[in-house]
Order: sequence, then C-alpha cells, then structure tokens
Amino acid sequence: MNRPLRIVLIAAVLSALCAAVPLFAQNLLDNEAYHKAVQLRQQAQQALDSGNYDQAEQLSKQAEDYAKQAIDLAKQMELGYRATNWLERAKERIAYGQSIHASDRYPSEWSTAQEKFSAAQKGYDSKQYTDSIAASQAVVQALKDIKPAAVAATPPPPPPKPQPQPQQETQNVLPEYYTVRLIPDLRDCFWRIAGYPFVYNNPLKWPLLYNANKQILQDPNNPDLIQPGMVFKIPSLNGEKRQGTYKPGN
Repeated sequence: MNRPLRIVLIAAVLSALCAAVPLFAQNLLDNEAYHKAVQLRQQAQQALDSGNYDQAEQLSKQAEDYAKQAIDLAKQMELGYRATNWLERAKERIAYGQSIHASDRYPSEWSTAQEKFSAAQKGYDSKQYTDSIAASQAVVQALKDIKPAAVAATPPPPPPKPQPQPQQETQNVLPEYYTVRLIPDLRDCFWRIAGYPFVYNNPLKWPLLYNANKQILQDPNNPDLIQPGMVFKIPSLNGEKRQGTYKPGN
C-alpha cells in the first residue's frame, strides 16, 4: 500500500473511533488526549501535503494512539456516571430499609444488601465501576420487596365534616414547579424528585420529568447532570391540578 493512501486510511480510522463512542459519552471527549490527537492529525496532514510521507505516517499513528486513549477515558467517565447513579439508588434503598427496620423483618435480604452495598462502595472508590454497578443493582434487587410492618386495625374514624368546595380544591392543588435543592446526604436527581409524594410518589416515573425539562440541562443527553437552583416543571400525570412552586415545609 502506498503511504499517502495509508495515511488517508488512518485518518478514516480516527473518525471511526470517535463514532464508536456512545452518544451519551460524546461530550466527554473534550480531554487532553483528544486535543493531542487532533493536533497530531493536523500535523500529519501538513506533512502529507508537503510530500513528507514518512513523517506524515508517523504522526498519523501517534494521533491514532491518542484518539484511542481519549475514547477509553470518555467511556470510563461515562461508566463512572452510571456507577454514581446506581450507587445513589442503592443508598436510597438502604436508607428506606433502615426507616422501616428491615434488618429485623427481612434479615436475609438485609444481610445480602449490606454485603453488596459494601462491595458497591468499595468498587466505586477504586474506580472499578462495572463491579460497583453490579453490586448496587444487587442491593436494589435484594430490597425491592421490603415493606413497612402492617399497622393494627383501628376503628374507622367518624366521617369528616363537609368542607366548602373552594377550600377542597385548594387542598388538592399540587405544585407545578420544583426547584432543585442541595441536599448533602441524598442529592436531588430525577429519580428521587419523581419519588417525592408531591411530585409522582413513584421514582420510576422520572423519565416523564426528565423529558419535560431536558432542554434546560447543560447536557440534555445526560439526566444525571442537574444543578441546585434549576427549576423543573412537573407535568400532570393523571390530570391532577398543579400550580405554584413547591416550598419545603408546605
């Protein structure tokens, strides 16, 4: 193969490598290795244009190596975001289990969850993100069916006194907007916000909230990157009336 043709093929390889990165991680390619690959590729093109084929081929190979490094780094960062999200979900289940004394009522599931959560945290701290994700998923799976203890039956309360219709409508109104808060222990995310009782009371409904607000995110393709102070619109789920902005303590 003549050298000019090989250099053209190497340039095509660089483009193919970039295309191989998942769409979710494309914005993570802005790193030092990527910029070095671009610089070397430009130098290779200049050498090719001037007829210095040996130098052009050498620079192209170096550019290819740096491009692969950049892509590996981007994929690792994307995996880190996924590991963060799953670890947060595992923390939520652990916190919920503690609140309902799951260790007494579900000893086997709780023991498994504690063991897997320790492994998830250890894997995350050592950047073994694949292992951390698997362990966090095991925590969520182990505690997926835990429930609070049944409350003893009590006599039904007397029927409530009729309330004026306007007052009842006011009580049924839910907030239409939510401002992202900075909560150190359990940070706000679409999963957690959707689970709030005044939102949907179901974290699995988070895509509805995300799709209604992704246009205001810094990266619309990354639902994990939300910032305190962002104001999210809460679409109605079943035609419920919503107005105003949620204020903690209401």
